[in-house]
Amino acid sequence: MFREWILLLSSSLTAGYSVENAFAQSYRELQLMFPGGGLMLDELKEMLKKAENNQRPEVLLKELARKYPFEEVKSFAEVFCTARGSGGSLSAIIRSTAEQMAQIMDTRREIDTFLAAKMFEQKIMMVMPAGVLLYVRLGSAEFVEDLYHNLPGMAVMTACLGIYLAACLMGRRMVQFDI
Repeated sequence: MFREWILLLSSSLTAGYSVENAFAQSYRELQLMFPGGGLMLDELKEMLKKAENNQRPEVLLKELARKYPFEEVKSFAEVFCTARGSGGSLSAIIRSTAEQMAQIMDTRREIDTFLAAKMFEQKIMMVMPAGVLLYVRLGSAEFVEDLYHNLPGMAVMTACLGIYLAACLMGRRMVQFDI
């Protein structure tokens, strides 16, 4: 919802609205996109109330960044304050920033999807050796008879169990990281 709001804000500024009016216009458009409401809509409503009391947009965005310390919110607030203070083309800077943030968010979403698929694959691979062993044991018990009822077979299967457990632990560690 934050990404959508930034894009709406950028298009409002490009259309020629002042910053304060662009906030209000982007809020109305965001309400149309998300009729069920949401956290961002509530925050924008509060920001608009404060803006009616003549609080500057820079202050409002800095408060938002303090309240929600996500990387996207912080960087947008910094870029907005810098662009507004330097007197540059605010709409072009915000549009460029919004597009870059949208690409970053899309990339993160793709990575999360890829990781979820790999985690599911890893869970299947953890179950497969036990499933195959159970299938062979139920279907043809004589094939696994030598693995469990003599000393060399027990040693081999114990070593295989150790390797299997180590591979399971290593697989879990490989898919546990933050983006």
